[in-house]
Amino acid sequence: MKALVIAAGEGRRFRERGYKGPKPLYPLLGLSLLERTLLTLRAVGIRDIVLVIGYRGEEIKSYLGSGEKLGIRIEYVINESWELGNGSSVLAAREALEGESSFLLTMADHIFSPDVFKSLLAVRPRDRKIYVGADFKLDRVFDLQEATKIAIADGKIKAIGKELQEFQAVDCGAFHATPALFEALAEAQAHGEYTLSEGIAVLASQGCALVCDIGEAWWIDVDHPGDAEVARKLLLSHLPSRRDGLVARYINRKFSVPLTALLASTHLQPNHITLVSGLLCVAAALLFAWGYPIWGGLTAQLASIIDGVDGELARVKFLASSFGELLDSVLDRYCDGLILIGMALGAWEEGRGLVVLLFVALALLGAPMSMLMKEKFRTATGKPYLPEGEGLLVNLLLGNRDGRLFVVMLTGLFQSPLAGLVVLGITPHLLVLFRLRKMRALIAGR
Repeated sequence: MKALVIAAGEGRRFRERGYKGPKPLYPLLGLSLLERTLLTLRAVGIRDIVLVIGYRGEEIKSYLGSGEKLGIRIEYVINESWELGNGSSVLAAREALEGESSFLLTMADHIFSPDVFKSLLAVRPRDRKIYVGADFKLDRVFDLQEATKIAIADGKIKAIGKELQEFQAVDCGAFHATPALFEALAEAQAHGEYTLSEGIAVLASQGCALVCDIGEAWWIDVDHPGDAEVARKLLLSHLPSRRDGLVARYINRKFSVPLTALLASTHLQPNHITLVSGLLCVAAALLFAWGYPIWGGLTAQLASIIDGVDGELARVKFLASSFGELLDSVLDRYCDGLILIGMALGAWEEGRGLVVLLFVALALLGAPMSMLMKEKFRTATGKPYLPEGEGLLVNLLLGNRDGRLFVVMLTGLFQSPLAGLVVLGITPHLLVLFRLRKMRALIAGR
């Protein structure tokens, strides 16, 4: 399937605020607005893009090239009449998409979560129909006054436009259309109406404009630089992972997300951050071994914070890779082991060598079990194992790495690495028993 992306407008409000480039290339957390749209489409499996350009289109074409660097293929369409409205830009792509049974349509200055496009891909417009991505969460729509409103009856659009007084949802700027849209736009333009909404209104009058509820998915229309700042905050707010433990959620992310925002505009890759986190773990292990538990604990906690940045950077810049995930997992296991060994060497001088040996052995045996069980569960069921529903108990049993490294920090601050080894030696095995029981029930009931 192809996607049609409109990037032809002038972006006058951006120019009035001092921005000198084409609006689709406005930078936001290390990527342009247009790149974010294209990469979100790629994330849902769309790699063939028809891109309509107009105002300063050659600059956009020069910047993106064939699309190869983004892992997509771009076919350019030039709309010489881009000033007329976005409907004229959609109609300009008629020849490029006439042979498609359906296609996705969106704008270069809208930012979406991939779930918006997933919802639209899940519906299949037939005959002359179009599905309009509809957001019913009116209390959460940014700048509702400027949004395109939709009046709906029986799942069909009865009216669409910015001036509607009675409406149930707003158009989020993403569509799943058939080539019938081009005929509707041509009919609208014959009456001097050049917006996309006016073309959709023609289909609505024929009973062919349907709504696709985007559910909890999020989006924002970036009309001017002020909106871009809101979009920046929105993107950053969605960086935390559903797999976060209590420490990551309430402590680490407070530091890692702002750091990711700073690093997003650099050329650093997530794997670089992974290696930095690994080096900090090595430093923490050495500090414990050399008798500096306070500094060892603080360095371990810093490594824990940095460990969240690589994933955040990968998500915000679409840089996630299978190898990056593998590298992160492998280094984490080595780093956990090194820190435990460093703590054991530091505790050895307390004169309880056999006790230290016992608990460091238990801790080393248990350290990889949380990750191992999750991976084995995914292999067995094809689904990820998420900590949702595990409650406070599992967090107390240190079911996530952030919790274990937080214990390392606390034992370092209290200068009692042996106490840390006792905790880290016992809890992972209790966690194994708890999760074996839970996973057995999940596998039996799948």
